[in-house]
Amino acid sequence: MVKGINANEPSLTARMDDIRSFLQYERVSSTDLVFTYGSVDAVRPDTAYDIGTHIDAVLVAPQVRFRTPYLKRYLANYPTIVQDIPMRLFGMMDPVQGGKMLTGILITLDLMRGSQAGAFATKAADKDLEILVYGASRTDKGWQAAAASLEKMGIRSLQDKYSLAGLYDFEPAHDFEVRWLFGPQVRTIDIAKVARQIDGVLRFDDEPADGVRRWYDDYKIPSAWLDARLVQSPGHTDELTAQLLDFLLAVDFRAEATSGIAVKRFETLKPPKTTKRWGIFTWSN
Repeated sequence: MVKGINANEPSLTARMDDIRSFLQYERVSSTDLVFTYGSVDAVRPDTAYDIGTHIDAVLVAPQVRFRTPYLKRYLANYPTIVQDIPMRLFGMMDPVQGGKMLTGILITLDLMRGSQAGAFATKAADKDLEILVYGASRTDKGWQAAAASLEKMGIRSLQDKYSLAGLYDFEPAHDFEVRWLFGPQVRTIDIAKVARQIDGVLRFDDEPADGVRRWYDDYKIPSAWLDARLVQSPGHTDELTAQLLDFLLAVDFRAEATSGIAVKRFETLKPPKTTKRWGIFTWSN
């Protein structure tokens, strides 16, 4: 069908790529249309941002249509259209006729997407705060006492173990104001995804040496280092509660002003290679 579009639509150029390579390397497309292919599992809560900001439409093959509702839920905050591929198109063997049919579908999807162009998920739109916690456990006596104290003030907590999948895909059983995520081991490859979701970082371990920057500093995410002794015993409940409250106020103020920050070394991907020729010599850069 891509060949059919290139052969019969003089005003359009199209090419194929796999979704992983496209998201990792694509910056400026060299064609009007890029068809990416991948498994239905390529669209997940932790990849929704990348898909939703780079892909205009997700076409679902007939054999995995049972996944369509999940894909729509994952991409609900983005203008990306999720659509089942018509059986007639999926079984089309004639590339020219298939290309024409596909072009018509794409025009319709483009109009649908245009009506949703204002949809975009941002951290500021999330009324709840999500905090990474290093060097403490939700079972620490001091922490439990402080969490109970905050709840008496109307600040309800949800306490989870950190995972990238859980960060994006969770359905709380009750309402909450703050979600504390304990024990984060954030991989470098996941930093950009984590930074888009969290609002603050709280540490009870050793502070870094002067001048040492952490990834959340680059993203201007508020952070604080508190004395580890505060969480080890309920005897410091008032002090820990006061410090947590001050931190949450600072985080909430910052979250309201967040407009989206990108850090080059975590988010800038390799530009596409360009090939040049001169006589018998060929080189890429």
